[in-house]
Amino acid sequence: MAGDQRYCLECGERRPAVSNLLLAGPPGTGGTPPSSPPARQPPDDPPGASQQRTTTLTVIAGVGVLLLAMGVGVLIGRSGASRPSQAPAQVITLGSGQSGTGTNAAAESFASDWPAGKSGFTVQLQTLPQTGTTVAAVQAAKSAAQAKGAKSVGALKSEEFSSLSPGAFVIYSGDYGKKADAEKALSALKKSFPGAAVVKVSNGGSGSGGSGSSGASPSPPGTGNSLSKPAPPTVLEGKPKKGQSYEQKSRNLPNVISTG
Repeated sequence: MAGDQRYCLECGERRPAVSNLLLAGPPGTGGTPPSSPPARQPPDDPPGASQQRTTTLTVIAGVGVLLLAMGVGVLIGRSGASRPSQAPAQVITLGSGQSGTGTNAAAESFASDWPAGKSGFTVQLQTLPQTGTTVAAVQAAKSAAQAKGAKSVGALKSEEFSSLSPGAFVIYSGDYGKKADAEKALSALKKSFPGAAVVKVSNGGSGSGGSGSSGASPSPPGTGNSLSKPAPPTVLEGKPKKGQSYEQKSRNLPNVISTG
């Protein structure tokens, strides 16, 4: 008979029931399947282990962010280095528009210290060429003269006075109405300024040296500044004054001299 067959197919008799004892299995088993052993629980974490894991994760995350920032910085640096450098800005200085006059922008902005409308004498301490000399250089020369003991130091532009040869800045000490007073002041300055000399400052005077002793003929104001108004050749006549070298005298010569 089949395992699940309840009646005999030949006689029709009912199949006897199977004993519960046989269904229970071998003795000693109690009829119940053995239970599986209980699952082992994982051991509890030691105190502080969770905080330690959190700190470790935080450190790892910080290092990752730092590395990411460094990578971005390197990329930005390479991008900036690959850009072509820009040309520096150019500064263009416009001239005064005058050519051949021996003047420059510094001379145009210079203001003379000599009293307006006054004629007299002074002690010439130093001359600076008008071309290429800035106002700052004139101020520095005045400060240097004061530091060496000169009093009432000033500066004037020689072309503004007909008694002086144009084309120079004159650093002077004092303004005197009499030549004797200027010569007295000169004697006290000779030790510190060996090249100093007494000169006349006047719009109606004459002479290339400024004192009228050179024997040069009078020159109209503004002569010697351009080819259209050259100075007469007589400005080259006369001997240098006492204590004045040829180089010092040459500094006071005009820019343009007629050869006719």
